[in-house]
Amino acid sequence: MAYTHGAPEPISALNRVRLIESGEPLVDLRVEMKDLPILRETAVPWVRKSVAHMLSNARLVLRDYDIGLREAWRSVERQRFIYDRYFNRLREEHPEWTYATLRRMTNRFFAPYDQKAPPGHSTGGAIDVWLVDSSGQPVDLSGKGERFRAAPTFSALIPNETRKLRMLLHDAMTAAGFTNCRDEWWHYSYGDAGWAVRAHGRMCIYGATEPPLDEYVSQDRQFVEAFLADPPF
Repeated sequence: MAYTHGAPEPISALNRVRLIESGEPLVDLRVEMKDLPILRETAVPWVRKSVAHMLSNARLVLRDYDIGLREAWRSVERQRFIYDRYFNRLREEHPEWTYATLRRMTNRFFAPYDQKAPPGHSTGGAIDVWLVDSSGQPVDLSGKGERFRAAPTFSALIPNETRKLRMLLHDAMTAAGFTNCRDEWWHYSYGDAGWAVRAHGRMCIYGATEPPLDEYVSQDRQFVEAFLADPPF
């Protein structure tokens, strides 16, 4: 696909970003925004405090819609599970691909867990969001059955109406200070290495961190069980 918007995020660039950890705490979005639609039972709704504030501001911009949370903080263990599953699926589908190609294609949608730069979700700086309608139901911005194929934010494979709604979400989030991963219309972040690379910066302020243990162990277990029962890819 030919990109006309957005900055690439090669792992080498992410690893070059210098981390100066701010020490900013994680906060529970269920406390910070009691009316926030949380769209997945297995989500761990903890983010850095500034991220919570920025998400609140983004929601204020929208009139007929709202923003729902699909994923916030994610454990490295969950990241490893997802990454390895997708990598293995690609290896089965494309036995002719080299290891380097398999890694590169997996890295488009899932940050590797074995690099200097931690996955954005594991820093509390990254969130996956959805546009929701006035009744709190998610609006389909993926295109029919094309979640990954049409995942790039500015994909040419989606209808004009879907594109307009993606831009509604995009403009609200970026106006609040987030940057968007060009390969995933739903993924936004602030303060992590991905944010720094997209903003052409050399420093980030969020490294790996985690909420209290009892806030995510059961969700991770439920996530794995749900994934194995009905694999999303």
